[in-house]
Amino acid sequence: MTATGADPTDAELVERVLAADREAFAVVYDRYGPRLFDFAYSMLRHREDASDAVADSFVLFAERLPQLREPDRLRPWLYAIVRSECLRRLKARKRVAFGGEEQLIEMADDSSTPDQVAEQQALRQLVWDASAGLAERDRALLDLHLRQGLEGAELGEAMGVSASNAYVMLNRLRGQVDRSLGALLIARLGRDDCDELDALLADWDGGFSPLIRKRVARHVDGCDVCGERRRKIVSPWMLLASVPIFAAPIGLRDRVVNDTQLVAYTVPAGSTGASPLGALGKGRVLAAVGTAAAVIAVVVALLLWPGGDEEPTAQPVTGTPTATPEPTPTPSDTAEPSPSPSTSAGPGFLVLSTRSADLGRRGSRATFRLTNTGGEPVTYRATSSVGWLATSPPSATIDAGESAFLTVTANRGAVDEGRSTGTIQLTWDAGSTSATVSLVEERAPQVGRPVIPSAPSCTVPVTAKVSDESGLRSVTLVWTGGRSGRDAMSRQGSSWAGVMGTFDQQATVSVHVQATDRRGNTARGPSVTVTVNPCPL
Repeated sequence: MTATGADPTDAELVERVLAADREAFAVVYDRYGPRLFDFAYSMLRHREDASDAVADSFVLFAERLPQLREPDRLRPWLYAIVRSECLRRLKARKRVAFGGEEQLIEMADDSSTPDQVAEQQALRQLVWDASAGLAERDRALLDLHLRQGLEGAELGEAMGVSASNAYVMLNRLRGQVDRSLGALLIARLGRDDCDELDALLADWDGGFSPLIRKRVARHVDGCDVCGERRRKIVSPWMLLASVPIFAAPIGLRDRVVNDTQLVAYTVPAGSTGASPLGALGKGRVLAAVGTAAAVIAVVVALLLWPGGDEEPTAQPVTGTPTATPEPTPTPSDTAEPSPSPSTSAGPGFLVLSTRSADLGRRGSRATFRLTNTGGEPVTYRATSSVGWLATSPPSATIDAGESAFLTVTANRGAVDEGRSTGTIQLTWDAGSTSATVSLVEERAPQVGRPVIPSAPSCTVPVTAKVSDESGLRSVTLVWTGGRSGRDAMSRQGSSWAGVMGTFDQQATVSVHVQATDRRGNTARGPSVTVTVNPCPL
């Protein structure tokens, strides 16, 4: 790309990328790629997933660029593509966020003392973790505005709504964030100053469920001490705005810039900017980038519907559409298929809509679209490399140019805890193809009822049966009521043992055991109520 002495505008970059200018494509990544990764990470909370989402988004950007009617609106259009890709991945794993395994990047502040910096970072981390519990739409809106700097029309375009609707959504969300996440800060920081709050949270395990949030918020509304703390505490909205940018992996740029195929397009005379996809027709000229075979791009929809037994339905778009359309929805948003791959007059050949499906931690089913791109019918047979994957139908015939669906169902009860991967193989007379299906199975520890000796007094030995197939990280004895406390339990033969007490006066307490396995899954066992006599004088 020839230097002009000034940075090219987005519209200029779009024009050059449409002409298959790889240098212009690299400039687009350098301008927006790192922030797009930060946005993807804020939604997915997993670096590899965020990298994949950004890489796939740039592939879609290259394929769908002719749909961008206003080239100067490139930025919100890119964010809309990434948002759509992230939502597809979140739906695939049923909104299971990867929390805690990635740490916030340190951001120095010379005006603060080390203690203040540490406290501020802890608060940011706390609010950041809690924001993972927001709905995907709210989390995207929050990040696009606070951390990516989009507002007004740009924010609306990235979210697929009008600017006025985006403004209303943002105001509603700000009140929700300040109230609900503010309650979390009070719950974590205010117990030492308020006995009533401490009693309210006596059995709290640290999670921030809607029930706990409502209880704390109601308490704060009626408590002078906690209300004063809420007025003084830093706004969760501002804490989220100050979360530092997550740096994109070094190799992501090379992956995007080097591996994405560019195709040159011609723009009909008299038109401005890029033409819509449907208007290309014969005016679209495919320029070979690499081998001729690479130019014959097969564009298929990814049909991945993990989870329950019901088929997905198209989701209505809320709000008024803006001038710039949101990118074509992925099949996780709508069941509308993409245009079928072009067919040839040769032998039948099957193309899969995707070569991999990730069912995440809860999904049990994936649906693939099979397209016969050849000129003759294909009769295929589907087999699985593992016993826990089943295909339906196991065989079928697909006519030339037609498509059919293959459903793969996973028996999650037949896999071990952790990640499992199987392969679906499709074979026919003239060839074969395959796809991988993976899932993550998480199982909480099995925790039994506490066993307490009769007539307990002073210090009370307690045992419980606890087991987990992945191994146990910690087992804790917890008692609440007249006296509260906890004790780390240790393995003794086939049970776990701990000691409750010392009790200097008679107390009636509720006793339970909670356990965490090596994968971070936590479970709480049934409670037992017991009256403990004091230690003898």
